Amino acid sequence: MLVKASAIDRFARENEEVRDRRFGLPYIGKRFDGEEFNPTVDKIARAIDYYGYEVRDENIVENPDTDLGSGNPVCFRPFPLAVEAMIESLQKELMYRYPYTEGADEMRKKLLDYVEKEGFINTSPYSYDDIDEKGLCVHNITFSVSTSVLFNQIISAISKEGDVVLVTGPNYGLFTIRIERAGAEAEVLPLEKEDNFLVNPEKLANTIDKINSSLQQAYHRRKGYVPRVVAFLNANPNNPTGKVMGKNEYDLLYQIADVCAKRGVFVIDDLVYRDITYDKDNVALPIATIPGMFRNTISLFGLSKSYSMASLRAGFVVADELIIRAIINKTFQEMDSAPALIGVALGGAFNASDKRYKVYDEYFKELRGEYVYRLNLIKALVKGIDAVEPIYRSRIVDVVSKAVGSDTAKVLTGLPMVDFPENLEPESGFFAILDFTKLKGMKYYDKKNNINIVIRDEEELLNFFYATSRIRFLVGESISWPYEDELVGRINYAIEEEKLIKAILNMHNAILLLDPNKDDYVIRKNRYEDQEQMARIKVDGWKNAYDRIISASYLNALNYEEQTERYQASFEEYKDYVFVAVRGDEVLGYSCFNPTPNVDNFDSELVSLYIKPTEIGRGIGTELFIATRKQMIKFGKKNMIVWCLSDNENAIRFYEKLGGKVVKTKDAPIGDQTYKEYGFYFQLK
Repeated sequence: MLVKASAIDRFARENEEVRDRRFGLPYIGKRFDGEEFNPTVDKIARAIDYYGYEVRDENIVENPDTDLGSGNPVCFRPFPLAVEAMIESLQKELMYRYPYTEGADEMRKKLLDYVEKEGFINTSPYSYDDIDEKGLCVHNITFSVSTSVLFNQIISAISKEGDVVLVTGPNYGLFTIRIERAGAEAEVLPLEKEDNFLVNPEKLANTIDKINSSLQQAYHRRKGYVPRVVAFLNANPNNPTGKVMGKNEYDLLYQIADVCAKRGVFVIDDLVYRDITYDKDNVALPIATIPGMFRNTISLFGLSKSYSMASLRAGFVVADELIIRAIINKTFQEMDSAPALIGVALGGAFNASDKRYKVYDEYFKELRGEYVYRLNLIKALVKGIDAVEPIYRSRIVDVVSKAVGSDTAKVLTGLPMVDFPENLEPESGFFAILDFTKLKGMKYYDKKNNINIVIRDEEELLNFFYATSRIRFLVGESISWPYEDELVGRINYAIEEEKLIKAILNMHNAILLLDPNKDDYVIRKNRYEDQEQMARIKVDGWKNAYDRIISASYLNALNYEEQTERYQASFEEYKDYVFVAVRGDEVLGYSCFNPTPNVDNFDSELVSLYIKPTEIGRGIGTELFIATRKQMIKFGKKNMIVWCLSDNENAIRFYEKLGGKVVKTKDAPIGDQTYKEYGFYFQLK
């Protein structure tokens, strides 16, 4: 009898993601086709995984951390009419019946009446008998277990392999990941300070055109389908910036909708934060209320954020009948139907009755007031009490005093060296973007590893606050922050007041531990304008390091111009695989790396590392090595090899000090001679 592995052993072997027990965030998933995420999405996925799992330690059960990256809204009573509707439904004792896949028509009619009262109109309706005077009917609506599930189904329905869904940056990173998990590609439209972090229609149009043109060139020789941009995700209000486009921004919304409609690009209008717009007179305006735009718009509503019912997981979608049919089909194929109770709750919260609007006004007057107070609280904690509206100052002083006592004065001076980004004050929601860029280059002592650590990137920023305060939050890479040289974090100011205040105090104390003597250089990816300086460093480095090692004729033949031309010619191919250390515009050194699997039977390779001769001995080489190592870990690599000449004693000492072990040797042809090289092995994690 042939002995085979047990079923569970085989399952473990074939499913690597379940082998390790995880705490916190589960496995983030993979693409529909099993391939690696594209670089845009991979960066988001790794940053979220780092926040949710990697940064956390083995003491998490005994010593819980403080999660400022939570997506939970403020602790507030759920919307009463939704609760009443569910209780009434349960008391009828009609739970024995299976629900229809599309949801009960009675509930869909309530949702239809609501969106029509809010201004939804279809100016190009179908000719079915049940179409009303607004051009709509119940077949324009369905609901399911959260807008997240509906979003997955929408992307799967409207896209084919290679199609692109455009999202803004900043964004809700998990939606961006879901685009690729559902089978499409995600690309980012940066929201910029000069545009007040709002969508710029001209930039939107140019981005769509550029992507479509690129796809046409890539696929023009292939038969069959040519991918294109199929949708633009318009989060209004934006998560996480809190920016709102309401009736005051009607012209802007029209331009966004028009750009997409003319290019055959659906607008996915995510309105889940709509009702906690702070200004009740300028709540987020659905694009489907603009005449002529309904059939090109897919609108998402939900109970989770605004209605304090996140645990229920209830959302609904409004769209052209064809889109709704596709979603219903997917619901039937994947989960049969959504729970009927979800529809009941949605119908209780979203309907056109006078009672609903009366309760709505009372409920959201109080809830919006709480969020505006919370905004002032985080402003006091970050910028100081003088930044707060006078009406809130005494309340904030009182709550801070109760939370931290004698440290009240310290807390209310604000966070040292931390601020809000320019032109970015939330107008809705409960997220604040904090700018930690001034901490970049500062050092702290890592007791666990007995070394000084320099904060150069967002992972080190998160490591610093976790090591000193057990605080974690989502960093800029998680939300596609558009400014790569800045260090930012997304903070939830809806968490319990005492927890928030104590966390900020701990961050304050941690920042005071930093060595104020910052390094005068930064490490970043290389740019085209760096290539000439990099070429000079390489030529000078070779002549300095290999004098009397490599033949003089070869070294004398090296020249700046030829090396510059080679670097410039290969820049586009290798631009993502080179880090430079720069002081202002001066390049001090650089590292080149290769993440291609199975390089000499190793996961990755540090191809070269050069330092300007006048800067040797300042630790720049070590910092470049560390940055490269981190990047390889982000690429999912487990080990790395580095080759250096056997006669280069300085390099050998450098790599040995970093923990490298010689595991291989080889002969390397340089010029007309051959030289022996050592291969240093590094375990990355």
